[in-house]
Amino acid sequence: MSQHISHINTQKDILITRSHILRAIRDFFWQQQFLEVETPYIVRLPGQEPYLSPVELTIHDDRKKAHAAFLHTSPEYTMKKMLASGFENIYSLGKTFRDYESFGGTHNPEFTMLEWYRVDASMFDLMKDVESLFNVLQEKMKNVELRMQNSEFVFQRKSMKEVWIETINVNLDEYLTQEKMLSLCKQRGYNVAEEETYEDLFYRIFLNQIEPTLSSGAYIIYNYPAPMAALAKLSETDPGYAERFEVYIDGMEIANAFSELTNAEEQLKRLEEEQALRKKLGKTVYDIDIDFIEAVGKLPKCAGIALGVDRLVQVLLGEESIDNVLSLPMSKMFP
Repeated sequence: MSQHISHINTQKDILITRSHILRAIRDFFWQQQFLEVETPYIVRLPGQEPYLSPVELTIHDDRKKAHAAFLHTSPEYTMKKMLASGFENIYSLGKTFRDYESFGGTHNPEFTMLEWYRVDASMFDLMKDVESLFNVLQEKMKNVELRMQNSEFVFQRKSMKEVWIETINVNLDEYLTQEKMLSLCKQRGYNVAEEETYEDLFYRIFLNQIEPTLSSGAYIIYNYPAPMAALAKLSETDPGYAERFEVYIDGMEIANAFSELTNAEEQLKRLEEEQALRKKLGKTVYDIDIDFIEAVGKLPKCAGIALGVDRLVQVLLGEESIDNVLSLPMSKMFP
């Protein structure tokens, strides 16, 4: 039997359950009166995220003219253009692509993303969406052996500042600049370079000392330091922080959300800073999508979130590897 058929046969029950989970997600958003939208997978310009790499393509038209293109790393740019054009509550459930990702574990270069935007809303409204979505999934999948049914599944909401104080007794208010975070890393024995970015330094501590404390249970961690939120609105109540949250379930990060930035000038500035960082890191620097910048300036007040569906299925079914919830993961196609 071929390796492909063998894998699909072995994972058949999980793949059937996955289909029911996708249907339940769509049912939830239709009941919430969200409109499902489709965005192009092939785009002319990618995003500027310093730590993501788009899959590069060459597309030819009927006159054999070659066009440089990319598979999108997120439907975000197109969805924000739709919001700027008058669409209101929308969601997308489709494939996303990122190069230089590991094959297996919690990553696959092609994965399924659920992204939704709620108008006249903040990140706190999206927290309610996340909690409601999980309640619905738990109810609709009650006839399936879900890991989440084995314990009380209640999200704990904590600010990033609270988490740092509780776990390592550090007041994050005092470490909101690159210089201060660099000093803290040195104090804690990390071998760091003077030119490391704030985000890199932050994650030196967070990934090693804080994230492991989130290994059991469901958490919504909100209000990230301002240097770590290129697309988010700054907090009006907590200076130095941005309205961003991430969702962790049993130690796995499955979603990232923002109260969206609606200032085009500020958005351009932040993307230019990310361009500079890409250059510093030796990565390809791409042109900025000016249509996206214009769209940001026309956005209504809104909040958006991206949730990794494959990781969601992993969490619900207790699967350690993303390969087990995919019909044909990269590790099977490119062994």
